[in-house]
Amino acid sequence: MKFSITSLQNIALIFLCLWITSPILTPNDLARLAALAALGAWVGLELSRPNGIFWRPTLPVFGALLFIFYDLVLWYGLREWGLLSHIQMYILLTLLIVYESRRHDPRSLAPVFWAMMVTLPIWFFATFRAFDTFGSHAARTVVRSSEEAVELMQQGVGGYSLIYSGLILVPIMISMTMQRRKFDMSSAPRPLRLLPVITLVLIVAVVLNAGFSIAILLLMATLMISLAYLKPRPWKLVVAPPLAVVLILVAPIFLIHIVDFLMPFAEGTNFALKLRDIRLSLELGGSIGTVNDRTERYLRSINSFLENPLLGVMGDRGVGKHSEYLDHFAQRGVLFGALYMALLLYVPLRMLRRTPGMLGMTGGVLTIIILLPFLNSLTMTVGVALFIMFPAACGLTMGFGKKPTARTLIQGQVSPA
Repeated sequence: MKFSITSLQNIALIFLCLWITSPILTPNDLARLAALAALGAWVGLELSRPNGIFWRPTLPVFGALLFIFYDLVLWYGLREWGLLSHIQMYILLTLLIVYESRRHDPRSLAPVFWAMMVTLPIWFFATFRAFDTFGSHAARTVVRSSEEAVELMQQGVGGYSLIYSGLILVPIMISMTMQRRKFDMSSAPRPLRLLPVITLVLIVAVVLNAGFSIAILLLMATLMISLAYLKPRPWKLVVAPPLAVVLILVAPIFLIHIVDFLMPFAEGTNFALKLRDIRLSLELGGSIGTVNDRTERYLRSINSFLENPLLGVMGDRGVGKHSEYLDHFAQRGVLFGALYMALLLYVPLRMLRRTPGMLGMTGGVLTIIILLPFLNSLTMTVGVALFIMFPAACGLTMGFGKKPTARTLIQGQVSPA
């Protein structure tokens, strides 16, 4: 059996992405070495292409490599942070380079997409079960460096990175469930075609039970955009985005009250127990009680940026470390801060143009990539969802690459070829 370079690269990418997303493999030293070898294999195969991305780099590739190079220069010159602490960011940007190598044919990433669709529900289900076994703070425990965290990860329990990367998948799973006829599912065996709805249910269940109130707010915002734009209308295009922003700003004040309102209606059902868990989690460790702390951290990054807008503080001192966008502006100044923001928004904006009629999916992902990095930090798992799974899903749509028309954007229909 003869393998092409693309298929060999996909095998390497499957293992790399599996290591990134799997709570069992991520902390394993042997798996780390194997993932590094897989990444090296992908790079070597790409270099073997006469027209590979490294021989004919695009502007996003130049931008990603420049950002990584500048970060390494700061690390070597100032030594204000450990190199390992920035590895996840390097991997995230490397996955952007991987996407760029397939930008004309993201459908070729379908094997990687379906491999993740098979494995991710396992980790979401294990995390959901952990709430009953280990308590509502299991996802928070995984974030900490402790023996208990390692024990949970060895059982497949994911934490912060799994939950927030799952938010990017929500618009994709909604579209693949509710607009199924617009996707070409022939690249997957028939049993796998039920995975989008299963994955969607598991992600929502985990987010609602994990106690990350920002994740709940982002989930509500992306659900609003994704569902509203399944059948876009002009008034929805105008009204939905500001409503989503208002939701993010106002909902924290009322979130616990909303749960209290729903509890009497769920009395006597299993959902009542889940609502109590959500309320307890929000009270004891959720973001409701830490709004002032988060605001102080955001302001710390803003003030650090204003002290030196051109170059930033060129390190981690004075940085709040709770907002990806604000922190990068504070650390590296306006030019590299804007570059990092542009790199994150590049694929959603590109797919917005190249996938007409799928505004619910592309608009939902864009909503998350605008809001999430403003409100929280990112991990390399976001790179798998944003730069691999999202463009692959777009490549599977029937109308991928067709020129959008006014009718396409307003009615959500694919224009005739």
